Amino acid sequence: MLNKTAVLAALAIFGTVAAWAQAPSQSVPIYQVTVVERTVQAVNYQYRNGPTRVDFRGTVLLPKADGEATVDSKAGRAEIDAKFDHMLPATRFGPEYLTYVLWAITPEGHAKNLGEVLADASNHAHLQVTTDLQTFGLIVTAEPYAAVRQPSNVVVVENEIRRDTVGHIEQIQAKYELLPRGHYTYAVPSNVTAAATNGEKLPMDRYEALLEVYQAQNAVQIAKSQGADRYAADTYAKAEQGLKQAQEFYARKVDRSTVVTAARQAAQMAEDARTIAA
Repeated sequence: MLNKTAVLAALAIFGTVAAWAQAPSQSVPIYQVTVVERTVQAVNYQYRNGPTRVDFRGTVLLPKADGEATVDSKAGRAEIDAKFDHMLPATRFGPEYLTYVLWAITPEGHAKNLGEVLADASNHAHLQVTTDLQTFGLIVTAEPYAAVRQPSNVVVVENEIRRDTVGHIEQIQAKYELLPRGHYTYAVPSNVTAAATNGEKLPMDRYEALLEVYQAQNAVQIAKSQGADRYAADTYAKAEQGLKQAQEFYARKVDRSTVVTAARQAAQMAEDARTIAA
């Protein structure tokens, strides 16, 4: 039987991102660097050790958020069944933040996107994912779109080791990059702000579809701000075309699945273009 443990990982966070001004005369991206220190608990889930649980707690940004996850280490993968409560809309951190993402952080500082945390009307969320990692901590961040490959520093939830959490004792010094809050800045579409002001209500399927379209729009605009239209022109053009198709599908009230699929493909393509440009 392995010892019950919690491993404290010291995280030195270096975030670099392009921000762009709304004025046409200031279209050149402005690059800034911030350094932030924070900690997160991590566990080495030994291969085929069986399921164990960790809790989630909200940070100062979302203090009422909580939840738990069951982690089951199996041959070649770890299965994570995560549940969250009190996940208030991500737009509270700025209109550019549209969703939440669950991340696994390794001892070497690699951040792996495990999937989108979608809250329902009661602010509950449930996510079942797998990862090939064995040693990791879990965090949730607010993001402009779900396909991001680098977490923002809007960390709203972190895992918390329980007394009965089973794992291998290991001291970890981890470093990873976070994109600083406040640098995803652009003119938010007027219909978005109008909907927020007027308290516009949409059926859940339409709301989810619209949210995915806006995430794709964020992804395309952020990619362009980092020069993807110049340095990854072909990939960026495909992302733009995908976004237009998703917008057309939504306007024609095509079924939710078709809209979401098109929007996610566009967001992924935009993220690929942004990465190539970087």
